[in-house]
Amino acid sequence: MITGRDLSVIPEAGARSVLDAARSESRRPTGRCAIGGPLDRVQRVALRLLARASLSDAETRVALLAEADELDAAVAAARDVADPSVPDPPPDDPPVETALLDADGVIVWVDESWCAFCLANGGDPARAGIGVSYLALCDAAAPTDRHSAAVAAAIRAALRGDLPAPARVEVPCHAPERPRFFDVLISSRRDDRGDVLGATVTLSEAVTTVATT
Repeated sequence: MITGRDLSVIPEAGARSVLDAARSESRRPTGRCAIGGPLDRVQRVALRLLARASLSDAETRVALLAEADELDAAVAAARDVADPSVPDPPPDDPPVETALLDADGVIVWVDESWCAFCLANGGDPARAGIGVSYLALCDAAAPTDRHSAAVAAAIRAALRGDLPAPARVEVPCHAPERPRFFDVLISSRRDDRGDVLGATVTLSEAVTTVATT
C-alpha cells in the first residue's frame, strides 16, 4: 500500500532556495569574491544533505532538511553582510519533472511539472502518466536508443536496490529552435525500514555554462 509518507520527496522550496543561491553566485560582482569560495563549499554541503535526505528514512530526512535550511540561511546572511546593496537576481533554473514508480516500474505519482512538460512538447499525459509503465516505455525505445536503454537499466538497478547513489543519464531531447539535453536521475524509493518500494525518476534540462576570461 502506498501512503503519503511513501511519496515524500525533497520539498521544492527548500531545494530551490539552495540551488538559487548556488547559481546566483557566478553573477554577483567582484565585491563578494573574497568570501565566494568558502560559501560555495558550504552551499555544496547543503546540496549533498538534500540529496541524502531524499534517500533517508523519515526521521533522518527531517534532520537533514533542517540542517540544509540552517546552512542556506547562514550563507544568505554572510553574502548580505559582504554586499547588502546588491539584490539577488531572479532564479533562472529550469523546472524539475518528477515521477514515482512502483516495484514494477509503473508510474504511481507525477508532479505538475511532469504533466506540463509532456503537454508543452506535444505529448499525451495519459500515455506517460499515472498507471503507465515508464520502464516499458524505455524498453520499447531501447533497441534504437542507447539513452533509453541506459535509463531502463538504471531503473531496474533502483528497483533491485542496487544503486548506492542516484544514477544520472544525460538524454537528448532537442527543441525545434535549439539543441537540448536533459539530466535524468534515477534512485531507489524506500520505506522507513529501508525496503525498496519502487523508484524515483526526475528530469531537468541540463544547464550549460560558458567559461569566460
